[in-house]
Amino acid sequence: MQFFCFLLVLIYFFNPCQGQLVENYNFTLPKGFARSVINMDELLHLEDDLAFNLEQYVEALSQKANTIRMGIQEMTTRYEERIEPELNPAWNPFNSYSLIRHMQADWMMWQLYMEKPAGQENLDSLNSKMLELPEHSDLKDAAEGIRRAQKIYNMSASDVAKGLLDGVQYNASLTARDCLEMGRYLMNQTRWIKAKEWITAGMQALTRIDDHQPELQELTGTSKVELLTTLGQVLVKLNMSEAALQAYQAALKESPYDAKLLQEFRLAETELLTRPAIHDSSQDDIPDAHDLPNCCSGRCELPRKLRLYCLYNTTASSFLRLAPIKMEILSLDPYIVLFHDVVSPRKMQRIRAETKPYLIPSTTYNPHLNAYRVINSRTSKSVWLEWDMNNDTKELTIMLEDATSLNINSSEMFQVMNYGVGGLFNIHADSLLTDEERFIGPADRIATALFYLSDVPQGGGTVFPYLNLTVFPQAGSVLFWYNLDTRGNEDLSTIHGGCPVIVGSKWVMSKWIYDMGQEFRKPCYDLGTPQNKDFGTF
Repeated sequence: MQFFCFLLVLIYFFNPCQGQLVENYNFTLPKGFARSVINMDELLHLEDDLAFNLEQYVEALSQKANTIRMGIQEMTTRYEERIEPELNPAWNPFNSYSLIRHMQADWMMWQLYMEKPAGQENLDSLNSKMLELPEHSDLKDAAEGIRRAQKIYNMSASDVAKGLLDGVQYNASLTARDCLEMGRYLMNQTRWIKAKEWITAGMQALTRIDDHQPELQELTGTSKVELLTTLGQVLVKLNMSEAALQAYQAALKESPYDAKLLQEFRLAETELLTRPAIHDSSQDDIPDAHDLPNCCSGRCELPRKLRLYCLYNTTASSFLRLAPIKMEILSLDPYIVLFHDVVSPRKMQRIRAETKPYLIPSTTYNPHLNAYRVINSRTSKSVWLEWDMNNDTKELTIMLEDATSLNINSSEMFQVMNYGVGGLFNIHADSLLTDEERFIGPADRIATALFYLSDVPQGGGTVFPYLNLTVFPQAGSVLFWYNLDTRGNEDLSTIHGGCPVIVGSKWVMSKWIYDMGQEFRKPCYDLGTPQNKDFGTF
């Protein structure tokens, strides 16, 4: 028991990436394959292992088939050499004994051999790995990521299925089965119009399938009958009577003797002819909570009022006189800047490699409930790092203090994040308290520094919807802004979100800086009567 307690202490102290955060969770964290691109490496390695195991299983089956063929050949030879006794004058008692023994004993062995499963070790190996496979909840997370990305970037199901993503064509596509399952996910959400688009895309994908392997398609793919039947079900919900009946009739033409399909067709026909139109398509267009605007593609319709320019920062600290930082001013009010080339490629690689094994599904903190929660509006995995965990975090802390003139000792730990399938973080404010709560003592986040630890080929921008500002990830740069205004009140103009990743792996690292401790670095001051700003709602 003492050794066990000692082991727990060692795990806590030598695993700073996990211990600081997990101890505050009051729930069990799921695996969350869809919440981080790094999990795809794990799944690809698992796929490779399973494919090798399947190959060994094929060899076992082939070996058994070869043994059976050799047995058949031996029996055939014996029959040809030993013709019937009445026609063979050389037949003797030894031939009779051999035949009787063979028929009495050998066929019993053949029966046992045929009944013994081939490749049992391979089947056992497969069963042992089943718990490592994604669960249905992972599939739902992935489907939701695709749905949100499709909506935010205004992409059609047909384009996504063909690999045409926000105007860029990739050498990739979805199968008919992929499209069908996406359609069924949307059906469960009663998003009938979008479900119809995906099932139609599945019909198009079916025409791209190689028909030379029908058995394989029957095992892992889908059929035209299945797609047409599902399409008929959706069209019934949409009250598109004629199209629904046509879909069922086309399915019956492919499978005319399917009694279950015929019964479903009769029920749909009766339902469409006897009930009034009751479809409500509002669910298809219902907005998501704190939904992201169209700015994610950099094509906002809001007017720009930002003054943009670049400079070398030499004044934030005395050290910058010797080593100025390249700084891009993105907005003066509120203050938002981008520091360029401040994190070296080696630092980024080390941070990604060292944190990868410890990433867990990202949570949001509710201060009123005093609890962390995994929610769909934040699809990523993350881990917390102390500022002095290693030389890299120490150096980045010093750099950030030089660049911002703030006291970084008064701040939260670094949080490293990697985003998954359509990974996003919906519109939110980084400050945690109301203005009334903030002025009675608790510390709040006065500023945010967002380190970009990787390039993202497409998507994944940080969007400020009230400013018409979208900042796309640039590896080695740091995006910095204030969450509180000069009075110390929450500045709603800096609410922001992380746009869905279309292509690539998005690695970022956040650092939230507290207002307490900045009294002499960034004191509050009154600029007069504040202007009334209508920020609307998100």
